Amino acid sequence: MRIEGAGFWYHVVCRGNARQRVFCDNKDREAFLGRIGTVAGAFHVEIHAYALMRNHVHLFVRTREANLGRFMQRVLSGYTQWFNIRHDTCGHLFQGRYKALVVDRNAYGADVSRYIHLNPVRTNVTKKEEVARQQAVLREYRWSSYRAMIGIAPRQEWLERRETLSRWGGTVREQEANYARFVEEGLLGNIGDIAEEARAQSILGRDRFVDRIRRILMGRKRCDMESKGAQRELTAERIEPVIDRVAQAYKVKVADLMRTGRGRGGNEARQVALWLARERCGARGTMREIGQAMGNVSRSAVSAACRRVTQRAKRNKHLARMLARLL
Repeated sequence: MRIEGAGFWYHVVCRGNARQRVFCDNKDREAFLGRIGTVAGAFHVEIHAYALMRNHVHLFVRTREANLGRFMQRVLSGYTQWFNIRHDTCGHLFQGRYKALVVDRNAYGADVSRYIHLNPVRTNVTKKEEVARQQAVLREYRWSSYRAMIGIAPRQEWLERRETLSRWGGTVREQEANYARFVEEGLLGNIGDIAEEARAQSILGRDRFVDRIRRILMGRKRCDMESKGAQRELTAERIEPVIDRVAQAYKVKVADLMRTGRGRGGNEARQVALWLARERCGARGTMREIGQAMGNVSRSAVSAACRRVTQRAKRNKHLARMLARLL
């Protein structure tokens, strides 16, 4: 799912098409990093960590503008063209669309940075080695930002270190040593795939951060087909607060909304509750489950109530305003 915004942090993963190699030699890797630096400068994107593997790439970036898609398109398409010319090939080099998690930097930034930097020792061969050997491989690997981050190799001009290191001590030396200790302690445990903790396969963060992104998505009128399922999952509510909202708007009791008769507030309030539940809870439950929660209403009755509300709102401005406010 694409969630773009100014000042957002992302963990981006680009994989080779059909798991093919995206780097054949060091000249390819140097060309990719050169392109990253050039395009990052042009698009005002900060690069905070990277790891180039045989058939995929990890990046940890912050976008100053809402332009992650344009940035990545320029990086990947330009490198693909260069790669195809150099190796006398054609077609797609990278697999479909890259993956991008929006990251709550305060809660997960350090974990994402460590996860990316540990990638060179997560191969099937290296992870079977002793910890001392893994540590050596990690510190010898030229194609990640780790060496520059801990001060044992020069850094590229475009690589940002300050925000990553700032929490790890007073002096730069202390920060480098403490960050290295934090990353390499990960060799002692089984650090899982960071993406497994993401919400809707899109957001890595605490509840407050996820709520912030949810509010942004709720304000969007359009999204691409790939994003609709995740958008619905993120913006879905539990049915109880939805019913409470309708009861308060119509000044009726929740129990009245559960009755099939025309109690206080009329039939409209109940129908609006069914309509709103379908709109706001659809990713959490089917219409049958919504009907059960609303007093064992059949699926067809839920559907009919929703149609009636939609049609009436086209003619009734007061109802239309009520629905807009409830959403």
